[in-house]
Amino acid sequence: MGGLTLLEVKLDDDFPDLIECEWVSYETPYNGFFQLYCPTTGNGPNARAESMKESTERQLAWHKEDPTSIWLEVVDNESGKVVGAAQWNIHSSNPYPNGIEDTDAFWWPDGEGRKFASMALEQWYAPRGQRMRKPHILLNICFVHPEWRRRGAGSMLVNWGVQKANELKLDTFIEAAEPGIPLYLKHGFEVNDYHWIDPKLENPSEQWKELKEKLPPIRWAFMHRRAPSMARED
Repeated sequence: MGGLTLLEVKLDDDFPDLIECEWVSYETPYNGFFQLYCPTTGNGPNARAESMKESTERQLAWHKEDPTSIWLEVVDNESGKVVGAAQWNIHSSNPYPNGIEDTDAFWWPDGEGRKFASMALEQWYAPRGQRMRKPHILLNICFVHPEWRRRGAGSMLVNWGVQKANELKLDTFIEAAEPGIPLYLKHGFEVNDYHWIDPKLENPSEQWKELKEKLPPIRWAFMHRRAPSMARED
């Protein structure tokens, strides 16, 4: 039986295949922002596999600790393969009553890399503390395996959140990398403005300069879909 099926991820055992799809998706083409969250540490032959294992365990723990988190996956009916996934966060109240907390990219080894990633993620999170201080839905991450792009998986993942926002009458936000913007526009999102992730130091070390080469400035769009109008009650 062909086609694709959208499923909510319920089991811990589903995460390894999901995160493997995530890594492949962000490696093709290379996405510097993903490296902030999921760096490949070490240089040995098992570095990627060990880093992916750490990433899987960490993202699963984050999901289980966060009551707003819903992970979805799209599965190919014929092969059973995960071909795309997304994490939505449904916030029924203001998640930032005290603003954005300081960010520590603890999954990076101590040193310049950790400092670089922490600074970059603080730049990424800053607009949340200004614009998401109310009930809303957030598309935190969305990806599709490179062999399955433009075959409907991305629309299935985005449409789930759009329908949920309509049901709950909530605004929806996306922090979009530029390749994803056309998909989100198709589903009713608008670009509010653009931002840059570009950590800087006055006297950067050689390691910092190397990180800047691997993770050059990233331009992203803050996107917004307004809540549907509340029906009048007579």
